[in-house]
Amino acid sequence: MILSLLGLAILLIGPLLIGASAYFPSLAAVGGGWIGGVVVVAIVDNLLSRRVSRVVARRVVSDRLSLGTENRIEIHLHSRSRLSLTLLVKDDPPWQFNTPVRQQRLRLAPFDARRISYVTIPQARGDYQFGDLHLRGRSRLGLSWWQRRIPAEEQVKVYPDLLQIRRYDLLARSDRLLQVGFRRLRHLGEGTEFESLREYVPDDDFTDIDWKATARRNKPITRQYEIERSQNVILMVDAGRMMCAELNGMSKLDYAINAALMLAYVAVQKDDAVGLVVFADEIQSFVPPRKGSAQVGRLLEQLYAVQPTMQEPDYAAAFSLLANRARKRALIVVFTDLIDPQASRQLLAHTAALYPHHLPLVVTLRDPRLHGLAGQIPQQESDAYQRAVAADLLTHRQEALSALRQRGASIIDALPERLTVSAVNRYLALKARGRL
Repeated sequence: MILSLLGLAILLIGPLLIGASAYFPSLAAVGGGWIGGVVVVAIVDNLLSRRVSRVVARRVVSDRLSLGTENRIEIHLHSRSRLSLTLLVKDDPPWQFNTPVRQQRLRLAPFDARRISYVTIPQARGDYQFGDLHLRGRSRLGLSWWQRRIPAEEQVKVYPDLLQIRRYDLLARSDRLLQVGFRRLRHLGEGTEFESLREYVPDDDFTDIDWKATARRNKPITRQYEIERSQNVILMVDAGRMMCAELNGMSKLDYAINAALMLAYVAVQKDDAVGLVVFADEIQSFVPPRKGSAQVGRLLEQLYAVQPTMQEPDYAAAFSLLANRARKRALIVVFTDLIDPQASRQLLAHTAALYPHHLPLVVTLRDPRLHGLAGQIPQQESDAYQRAVAADLLTHRQEALSALRQRGASIIDALPERLTVSAVNRYLALKARGRL
């Protein structure tokens, strides 16, 4: 039992009466009796209110939550009482989640049913457990709150961001992909068979402009061709030490996995076969390239529990596996990072060996904090040291990226929030231009 503000205010009258007994001695007994009476009434009121306040509550949560995005959790409440109830409802999501609001207040009419909801943001992939539900109700006289715990423990899995796939589908159906930076899903490109004409958009190749149609319509018009289908895309995800660093509450590996999963989904929609290699100091997972929507599910099961390690990535083992298991020409998308000069040289050597048999695409995460340190104005000696180190790291990074470009690799160096869009758009652009 927890006293309400009303109950506490009424109870405090007793000590005031006892304090006044210094001037009126008879008030001491009155004050003591007042305190005892209020306590008894509050206890009886609480017990009776708890007995007649019958409420059924259950949590509705998907068994697959999405990493780094808002997941909505519902709580269904059904009153089986003839009285109106004022309730405080609190859930116990995993403590590792970011849950801004855990407690809500509502009023239930007699035999009423209500749904309330809140959002929670998982910060890491893996298995987690929700706790019990907790109800707190106001007693009939308003003197106290009764409490009740409803068993509701359940296991959930946090996967890479699945909601981004649903959003992508909705935007594609409503033809609003360009509004959020994505190319259209049905993006026609270079091939041998002419398909149609459409208005020019900024990322179109100038060689595709139909000048006769442009002259007739007085605005740039682009020719579209059917894209060749049934190609291979292999995603290589580095889970080594350079992917452990956190950006905006998520590890670099988390951003890479979200982007890889989305890229796999789009590639499957384009009828490409998608495969996966996850590696750190050893090969953690290999999924051979396959077509079909079921392949996205296979990749998802392999990726959801992958965690970064503090070990150096073994590029030699990963690319050796690729050479032995992926003989057909493919787009090789390597999600990694380039900070350490030694690791950069290893990646450069193995990636360069892919070209021209395969088409390598190296995807790295740009750390805004590193750029901020390199551009800061030093205020003290330690600031100057940090700036020098950051500038040196960025120089090595740019040298490595430039070397990769010279060896035939395409490069994406994107901010965390732009990584998925950048990876998907580059894949569509390469496919549209017949690079695969």
